[in-house]
Parts: sequence; structure tokens; C-alpha cells
Amino acid sequence: MSIHQEHWCIPEPIAEIASVTGAAGGAILVFDREDRILFANDEQRKLMPCCEYGAADTYTTLFWTALKFGYTGNPSAKTDPEGWLVRAIGARLNCQNMDFVNRYAWGAMLVSHFRLENGVSIQARLDMRKTGLEHYFTGPGSEIGVTRAIRLREEILGLEVALDSLGLAVALIGQDRKVLHANSSFKDMLSKEDGLALSPISSEINMIDMCDEFVFQQAVENVTSGSLPSTYVPVRRRQHDPLILAISAAVTPGVVVVAAARFGEDVKAINTALREALGLSIAEADVVTGIGQGKSVSQVALDRGISEGSTYQHLHKAKIKLKKSSFVAPDMAGIASLVTGIAAITRVQGGRKH
Repeated sequence: MSIHQEHWCIPEPIAEIASVTGAAGGAILVFDREDRILFANDEQRKLMPCCEYGAADTYTTLFWTALKFGYTGNPSAKTDPEGWLVRAIGARLNCQNMDFVNRYAWGAMLVSHFRLENGVSIQARLDMRKTGLEHYFTGPGSEIGVTRAIRLREEILGLEVALDSLGLAVALIGQDRKVLHANSSFKDMLSKEDGLALSPISSEINMIDMCDEFVFQQAVENVTSGSLPSTYVPVRRRQHDPLILAISAAVTPGVVVVAAARFGEDVKAINTALREALGLSIAEADVVTGIGQGKSVSQVALDRGISEGSTYQHLHKAKIKLKKSSFVAPDMAGIASLVTGIAAITRVQGGRKH
């Protein structure tokens, strides 16, 4: 039975959470104020087929049945089931919202509990491996809630599409220095070991030079921890001039954007890449790039020979286009700043290529 068929007896906030979770392939359980099961979607029934989810089933009966058939995901529940159940029910009654990760026999699941003032509650679960969340969110910071995790995953997927359209080498990297996503230019740089390479053992990004490796590790740590919003790292190469990596915090916690101009792209080339990737006009790309370089609106207006009012209009139009695109607006500003900074550092007079 779908949530829409049962939605007449489920308050709107709960129904909305259920719809979002269900669309992402998650498991849903809705309880009334007495903790009786009002609704269980098909994914929940497949996940824990030990329960009939009938009119007499409650949170407590589901717990004991799941424990009996090995479907419990909390180690404490196995060692002290009665004590754990008392604490769990107390938490459910007194906490409006809880987010945590349970590890079942089939893998880790992100679990969210939300309770309304009238006592109706929902428990939503997402399989972190099947939904791709395990790839992005690991460690203590992974307990972010089901609906927020879905939104962040959509943001990352949108960002990946935009990165693939850029002519520069750009990648998303986690705090463990493992690549979450890289565009074709970045992959080519790794395969050629052009200053950096992928470890065959740990799948981490490593610098070819040991001194650069230490600096890179510190840079990623500083940005993912929030100590620095962005930084630049020089990377020595065997046959070419040094490469400049720019590292900036992404929207998603614990993720950084790493960008590199391998062939000395100038600002004009970067504007072209941004226009192709984001659908900006020449004027809009010029203004966004100028802001990304750290220039004021008045400076950008002076450079382009237009009024500040016109400059604000171009910026406003660019923001509207970004909101309509699949690209994450905050990351766009970060990448614009990074790539223009790289261009200023690596640009070669006369257009000489490395």
C-alpha cells in the first residue's frame, strides 16, 4: 500500500518526509501516538519481512521480532535488549528528531526519527551503499539525517555534471583524500602521474614529491576541518613547470573542491569554460569571474566600462541562472575564485603551453 493511499490518516509533515524517502528508495515506518504501526512501505517490508505489520503490531513487537530473526542493527540491543528498549522508547517519546547510523548484517543504514506534537512519528531508513551515500558520507559526520542526506546527494550529483563540462582539471575529494568525483582532465592527470597519482593500495591521492605530499595533506585537513576556506598548493612535476592546485571547501561537509589549470589557461579561457558549463552570457561570466578574483563591484564595472547598476544586473541574472541549473551556487563562486586564481598564477605570457 502506498503512502498516498494511507495519507488521509497521516499528517502532512510526516507524509512529506515519507514521500521524499520513498522516492529515494528508503524504508518507511509511521507510528501513531501509542506507537502502533500505521504504515510500512514495500521497502520496509522487504527489509524486515519478519513482521506482518498488522493492526496489533507496535514499535515494541517489531523490535522483539527483529531481534529474534537477526534484523537488529544496534549492538547494545543484542547484549541488553530489555534495557535498550526502555531507553529507545524514552528517547522516541522525548526527542522530536533523532539521526543516527545503524549497521545491519547487509550494511550501514542512515536512520531518522521525527515525532510531531500529537505523537505521530516516522522512522525513515536509507541504505547508505545502495543510495550512494556511503561513498560521500563516512565517519562521525555522517549522521546528518535522511532528508538532508538526500538533498546533499542531489547537490553533489548536480555538481558532478557541471564539473564534467569544465575544461580544467577539477575533482571532489573527501577528507580521507579519496576521489569522490573527477572530470576527465583530472583523471588524465592522475593516470599520467602528472605531479600527483592515485595510490593503488588505499585509492588516496598522493603527490609524487614527498615534500609536496606533506603540504597537500595539511591543506586538505585545514580546509575540510574549516580552519581555512581555501588554499593553494604548488606541486612539482618531473617534466613540466610546477602545477598549482587550488583547494576549497565544498557545500558538503568534509568534501573539498580541487582545481588545477594544467596548461596555463587565462581568464578568457576560464570564462569560456564557465559559460559552457553554466550557461552564462559573456557579460555575466565576466562579472562572476571578476567577483571570484576578489574584485569589488565598482572595480568590475570600471574594468568592463559599464555602470555599477549594470554590473549588479549581470550578477543578478547569473544567480538566477545558477538557481535554475543543476549546479550548486555556493560551489560555483568557490570554483570561479579558484580557477581565476590559478589562471593568474599559471598564466604564461604569449600563450605558451607547458
